[in-house]
Amino acid sequence: MQKLASIKLAAIIFLSLLMAGCTGNSTVQEIVSPELTLSAEGPLYAGANSATATWEFDLAEILGNSQIKVSEAKITSVEVIVLPSENLPAMEKMVFEVTSKNTPMTRVGLFEGAITAGQTIALTIAAEQENLASAFADGKMTFVGDFDLIDEEYLGNVEFTLKVKFEAWIN
Repeated sequence: MQKLASIKLAAIIFLSLLMAGCTGNSTVQEIVSPELTLSAEGPLYAGANSATATWEFDLAEILGNSQIKVSEAKITSVEVIVLPSENLPAMEKMVFEVTSKNTPMTRVGLFEGAITAGQTIALTIAAEQENLASAFADGKMTFVGDFDLIDEEYLGNVEFTLKVKFEAWIN
């Protein structure tokens, strides 16, 4: 009986150590992009149009240590503002995606409603997302905002300011 109790105790200790080893020393950190310009170059036509912005960064500089790596990351918020321009067309709805060299195009946010110049729109962020750790390892991300143009045609460019917040697990 005592031998069986010893085996159970040893198994419990082993499983505890195994679980502790799996959790690692990860900490969660918020990472915020600088204000970027999301641009769509005209001519633009009725229906879906794409605006893009690229963020290049030094991860060691952001995290303050070159030995730290991002093991998991996701977007927690996206704020977009249409920059006022002469004769800006009527727009609505935006689907927001992110990609990088080693990260496939991933849909992360949606805004449904009218897009008005000068007004901040906060996108609804997908509850489940692809892990964006590889995008941080790449040191460069491309953001894509697909928006609908209501008018038939607009010859000018449309620009938005963009700020993206991430939650990153680092170790």
